[in-house]
Amino acid sequence: MSGSGSGTGVGHGGGAGGSIREAGGALGMAGAVREEEYFRREQKEQLDNLKSKLEADISQRQKEVEDHEKVLEQHQQRLEEIDRALSQK
Repeated sequence: MSGSGSGTGVGHGGGAGGSIREAGGALGMAGAVREEEYFRREQKEQLDNLKSKLEADISQRQKEVEDHEKVLEQHQQRLEEIDRALSQK
């Protein structure tokens, strides 16, 4: 079998990824496919976790913004009350 992909054997583009890969042939290719699937699943899980953390962080920051806006509005109302009190004197 003369290919140039993962699992085709040592020196044939498959690298030295372990005894199954080194053997080449169908078994080596199947091992390479399973390994690639594993890493794709791992990467997907990591990306899903990162996405969840970012979504939670965004949600938290939006709540903080809302809280700050409420405090800002309270301060503005207090300033208006002070201005009205000063203009009545």
